[in-house]
Amino acid sequence: MIKTRQDLKSTLKADLISNGFDKKSKFIEFVKGNLIDIQMLNYTILLRKLEYYTYKKNNGNPIFKILFLFYKHRLMRKSLKLNMLIYPYSLGPGLNIIHSGYRWIDSVSCIGSNCTILPRVLLGKKHSGIPSPCIFIGNNCYIGTGATILGPIKIGNNVTIGAGAVVVKDVPDDCVVVGNPARVIKRTNFSADQNKE
Repeated sequence: MIKTRQDLKSTLKADLISNGFDKKSKFIEFVKGNLIDIQMLNYTILLRKLEYYTYKKNNGNPIFKILFLFYKHRLMRKSLKLNMLIYPYSLGPGLNIIHSGYRWIDSVSCIGSNCTILPRVLLGKKHSGIPSPCIFIGNNCYIGTGATILGPIKIGNNVTIGAGAVVVKDVPDDCVVVGNPARVIKRTNFSADQNKE
């Protein structure tokens, strides 16, 4: 949760690094004409600022309430333009949104840090009446194009979800899942490799 200005700065820095940007390279990519990457990054920045002011608006300062409404309005307009909706506080730092396109990640989701999400991804409930949040996704996960994840479900760390996979059962750490319904096709040693470094 982004509660302080320092939290906001560190989360934005993690998002920039995950997307392969810094302030200088963002300008260079703009000059090169890579506007889709810039748009995705700008969406993430708006999302993080809305998360910050969502928390700050309750401290009684009317300026924070105005800024909350301002960023909420801007994020909703950007969501309509890009045909994607990501709810505040559903994603950890280091978010990498690749390519423009439909995504639906609502308040039922709790996703860890350093995750990559491709277009046409849907996260939702199997049926109504399930309390939120009901989808828990670990750190360092990659969610491929067209993946559908239906909760209640828990997905471990370092998981790759293949394109078009429909995930309806829990997934352990360090594996690759594909298919409809999704099944584990490969185990990786990602955690062991990280511990060696």
